[in-house]
Formats: sequence, structure tokens, C-alpha cells
Amino acid sequence: MAAEQSTSPKLFVRQSSGLVRNVSVTNALFFNVAAFVGVGLTLYPLFYSLPGVPMWKVGPFSGYGWAAIITGLFCVVLALIFSSLTSVMPRSGGDYVFTSRILHPALGWMESWTLVIASVLIIAFEVPLVLRNLQITARIIGIGAGGSFFTGANSWFTDSTGSITGLPGFVAAIVVLIGIGGICVLPTRTFHRVVTTLAGFGVFCFVAMFLFGLIATSKGSFVHNLPRYDGGVSASAVAASGKSVIDSTHAGLISRIFSTASFPFVLSVLLFQYIGFQYSAYIAGEVRGNVRRGVMIALLGALTIGVLANSVYVDAISSHFGFNTQVSWGASYWGFTTFHLPLGQPNAMPLLAVIANKGLWPLWALISLGGTVFPFLLCPVYINFISRMQLAWSLDRQVPEWFGEVNERLRAPLNAILATLGLTAFFLFLQSFKTLPTFLATSDHKLNLVGTAWFSIVMALFTWCLPGINALLVKVRRPDLVRNAPFSRALPWLGALWLIFPVWIYIFAVFKPIVNALNGGSALTYLETNGIIDAGLFYLLGLVIFLVMRYRAKAAGVDEKMLFTELPPD
Repeated sequence: MAAEQSTSPKLFVRQSSGLVRNVSVTNALFFNVAAFVGVGLTLYPLFYSLPGVPMWKVGPFSGYGWAAIITGLFCVVLALIFSSLTSVMPRSGGDYVFTSRILHPALGWMESWTLVIASVLIIAFEVPLVLRNLQITARIIGIGAGGSFFTGANSWFTDSTGSITGLPGFVAAIVVLIGIGGICVLPTRTFHRVVTTLAGFGVFCFVAMFLFGLIATSKGSFVHNLPRYDGGVSASAVAASGKSVIDSTHAGLISRIFSTASFPFVLSVLLFQYIGFQYSAYIAGEVRGNVRRGVMIALLGALTIGVLANSVYVDAISSHFGFNTQVSWGASYWGFTTFHLPLGQPNAMPLLAVIANKGLWPLWALISLGGTVFPFLLCPVYINFISRMQLAWSLDRQVPEWFGEVNERLRAPLNAILATLGLTAFFLFLQSFKTLPTFLATSDHKLNLVGTAWFSIVMALFTWCLPGINALLVKVRRPDLVRNAPFSRALPWLGALWLIFPVWIYIFAVFKPIVNALNGGSALTYLETNGIIDAGLFYLLGLVIFLVMRYRAKAAGVDEKMLFTELPPD
């Protein structure tokens, strides 16, 4: 009887995770690239306007470009922290494993729970933009080759308002989600081959857009041809429409960077853009060879691409076609101005290029297709890393064990993958139909892209801050874990240095506006529009789930102290 009790699955028993180390360094690098690029390949100019503050240029870069460089420099510090902790805790689950072992299981759970919700919302953010990129690709073909089928692409997947929403938008989004699911349920080795191949194609399109976009087009031809395709509306009229989102003052770079009124909002969008560059650390249990070296190369390689893409790439091409025009065009897409949306589409870079030089329309269409592939590819990558974190939850009894069971054919936790796909479908439904009550509605009783982006930023608070706290306290809390870690002596300093960055952003870009809204007369509107109330509900739900599962584990006789002292199994 005693022997039976000691081996009961209700007690503290560790079993193999079931994962296999099939992921190469190259796979890990392109996994990270796919996780953060998303719509950026073609739609980076849109993000000038997303912070909702006036955009400026100083020297060779815009405020967005300078923010990309500053964020990249700080993220090097984060990469060193991840590399150090992953080398001594090479398990799937990433920050969940680190925080639950170093700080407390409750913090580990809340950090990973909020990251999962933020990530699923990012998937829901990307899926409509996959459809939007299909429309843009068709419009490029229509401009170059003609044909009513392609010239009428603005009506694809749309309801009577012309937006990708309602029943047509939802059905199209579900079709995309089915395709995403098809990649998610590939065997792990095949999954990473597909991701690496498609991400490699996307990087090729980056290079092609940069080179040919600058060499084969001119601003003069773009300005001359735009009225022909936009009902007579000129580039100067588009630029003039965005006076409220363009900063034409002559303040210096230093004063702009340390402005607490606007620059933190730009930095917060860059955090939204960069989230994903570190995700190979969350699948460390599958990286073969030298895990520390592999994770470090993947992190720094993806980060380098991210910095170049969000600064040199987007600023050079946007300035080439007219910086003020691009900022104003993006503001029209997000709904920050009442000016009509030129061509009925966002200012995708290959669309700008075909207006300037339609003779190369096959090349621009190919690049735009890459812009469709990347946001599509981001989704299965996110679901993959989410499922590995959910596997770590199940091993720690944070969720039922069946939730993280590894399918022998896939070498992946199939139940977790299916659950994530289901949650994504739910959020896509909320984006498509007027089902949200007034106090949760971000726009017309539906989720919208702006509200989704800010909701994800708020939900990622722990994800950005706790790695610094882990590095700061690990030598005190768990010296046994980091005795042989690289950079172990520097970890507290790295943690303190990193924390300066997210704390600065969240104080001035998130908490200060909330306080101002609460002190003003439009508190409820602000909290609804920016997803703050929704985020608060998910934080509360996460806490309830943790307490319920801790009660169940305790009732089953699980030795929680032992459970969170040891690392999850390989």
C-alpha cells in the first residue's frame, strides 16, 4: 500500500515531458524572426501612427526609428539574461520556469498566463491583416495587369461597411485559422522546417523591398501617379490631413527621447513589435546541442534583424516616398483622422512601389505575398511556444495533466494546441460581431485592432518586468541554480539595467494615462477604448485559476515545495 501511494500520480511524481530535441540553431533563429516580424515586412509605416502621439524626424531616423534602436540596445541586456538563465534551466516554458523557481509559483503563473492572453490577442490582431495583405497583393496585380477581379479586391472578406468584419470577415478569418492549425499539428521537425523555409522567404522579400524599393522607384513618380489611383487626391493632401500626428517642431534629440509626454508611447509600441524575439528560450527543451550558444545566437540574430527592419528599413523607404504622407496615411487607417483612406488600403510598401513603378508589378506582388506569409507564419509560431508553456504548467499541476500530454506522433502537446486555437477563434468572433457589453466595448461593441494592441501591451507587463527581477534576485533566492550560469556575477546588474526600460515605459505610457483618465471626465471611455478593463478582468481570472488549482493540488497531496524546487523534466 505504501509503495502504491508513493507512485500515485496524485503525489509528487516527475515523468518525462515527452519532448524531443529536434530544433537546430538555424531553426531557433528563424523561429524568433517569424515570431516578431508579423505584418512588419510590408506594413511597418503603419506603426508611426499607432502610438497616438505626433511623430518626428531627427537626423537619419524618425522617432519610431530612434525608439527601435534604443529598444534594441536594452533588449541585448534581456537577451543576456535569457541566455544565462536558459543555460542552467534548459526547459520548455521560458520565463514561467524561471519565475516560478526563483520568485514564487504565483508570479510564474501570472506572468505566463498574461503572456498567453496577450499572445492570443496578437494572433487575433494578425489574422485580419493576413486578409488585408491578400487584398493589397490583389490591388498590386490590378494596378499592374488590370482585371476587375483584382481591382475590386477591396470588397473581399468585407461586410457592407467595407471593413473585414461581420460574417464575411469572420468566415475568412476562420479559414486562415484552419490553415494555421494545419501547420501547428505538423510533427515538430516538419513544423520547424516549414517555419524556417517560409521565414527565409520573408527575409528575402525584406532585402528585395529595400533594394528595389529605393533603386527602382522615385518620389516624383509616386507623387505624380497617386491621384490616378486615388480618385484625384494628391500626396500633399494626404500629408496635410495628418497635421495632428506630425511633430514639426525643432526640439533636439535628447529632449525628445526623455520626453515623458510622448516618447514612452512610441517605446511601448516597439515593445509590442519586439515581443517574440526571445521566444526560442520558451522552447529550450527542444533545442539540440549547446543550448546557451543556440539560444544566444537565435536571440541576438533575430534582434539584429528587428532593429534594422524597424529603423533603417522603414525610415529609408518611408522618407523615399514622403515621410509626412506615410504618417498621415497610417493615421487614416487607424481612424485617428477623418480623411479618407487612400486606395481604401493601408500604406503597404509594395503598394507604394507599384504606384511609383507599375512595370515591376510582379516583383511588388511577390514582396506583398511575403507580407501575407509573415503574419500568417507568426500565428503557428506563437501557438507552438504557448503550447510549450502550457506543457510546463501541466507538469507543475497548474492545469490538469491531460492538458499538456505530448502526442507521440507530433512530439507536441496536442490538447494545448487545440485549446489555443479555440481561444483564438473566440477572440476572432469578438472582433467580428457586436457581442461585447458597453463597459468592455473598445469600438462599436467589438474588439478593434488599436484596442487589441494596447490590451496586449497591458497584459505583457509581467513578461517585460519579471525577467529583470529574476536576474536581480536569483543569486539570493536560488544560488544553487545559477552557480554555473554564464554572466552569473553580472546578473544582478543586468537585471537592474533592464528594469529601467520597461518600468519607464509602463509608468509614463500606461499608468500615467490611466491616472489622468481617472482624474478626468472620460475615465470609462479611456479604459474601454484601450482595453484596460478587459485586461483587469483577465488578471483577475488568472488569479482565480491559480487559487483553484493550488487548492486541488494540495487536496491531492502534492508536495508543492518539492514541486517548485526542482526543474521540470526534459
